[in-house]
Amino acid sequence: MTYSRWPLAALAWLGRQGTTALALSIFLGVAVPQLAAYVKPYLGETVFVLLLFSYLRTDPEALRPVLRSPRLIVLAALWVMVAVPLFLGSFYTLIGLRDIAPDLFPIMILQSAIAPITSTVAFAALMSLDVGFSLVALIACCALSPLTTVAFSYLFLGTSLFTPLELGGKLFVLFFASGFIAFIIRRTVGQRRIEEQTQVLDGLNVIAVFVFAIAAMEPVTRHVMADPLLALKLLGVIVAIACAVIGLSAILFIRAGLDRAIVIGFLAGFRNLGAVIGALGSALPDLAWFYFALVQFPIYIFPALLKPLAKRLPKRQP
Repeated sequence: MTYSRWPLAALAWLGRQGTTALALSIFLGVAVPQLAAYVKPYLGETVFVLLLFSYLRTDPEALRPVLRSPRLIVLAALWVMVAVPLFLGSFYTLIGLRDIAPDLFPIMILQSAIAPITSTVAFAALMSLDVGFSLVALIACCALSPLTTVAFSYLFLGTSLFTPLELGGKLFVLFFASGFIAFIIRRTVGQRRIEEQTQVLDGLNVIAVFVFAIAAMEPVTRHVMADPLLALKLLGVIVAIACAVIGLSAILFIRAGLDRAIVIGFLAGFRNLGAVIGALGSALPDLAWFYFALVQFPIYIFPALLKPLAKRLPKRQP
């Protein structure tokens, strides 16, 4: 192998490690908190790159059967963007979370209402799930987000960080720009060559989510050292909520196939808190920053836990 091929071979190897590398990256992020200051300014670019890779990783032909039967997409988007935030917001209000944990109540409400993480499609690819369905469902959820996120923010918080036009404009630019660039790349290099480099794309996805992990993990060590019991309790609550939302979503949509049910569970359970962090920034209480960091653990680890199940699923025919 020539030296010029080593980087591609290394990326392909990393892509083959898939969900294992993803899970390890969150702990590596904890180990290098000093790098957070260098990568935080590039979080927006990281999200853009992840979405670009998601478009490239999706064969356009795989989108046709999904678009021909949009009913499941509509139901999934309504579940993720309307039913789940309404249920969680009502539950948090009924148990008095605003009084129990005033520093956490706003971010937990926004976590339930904001659009899903854009890396959902990358995770689906790493788990060998239905990438085409993942991408279309993600776009549908983000299309509803400008209305539902603002509505639930006003309902449970009495205010909103975004206007529908502002949030919708940001999401449109993000999806349109990354989709357009992916289209240009696909037309330039060809679908066949892209398919030959899927493992390289998966390796680049792992690196991109690792960069995000570095930025998110900065407060973890400090908080764990200061109050390990609080950290453990908070992580337990986060994992319990994620398990409940993903599990309930999978059960409700099991008739659509377990592969797509898992994808809908991920869309419902893993939300783009990075958008909230970007909007509030230094206005967030320190405990909310710690919550944001801990939320990343199930996001990075669950794909590795669920991949053995996903590998046993029959491959869906177009």
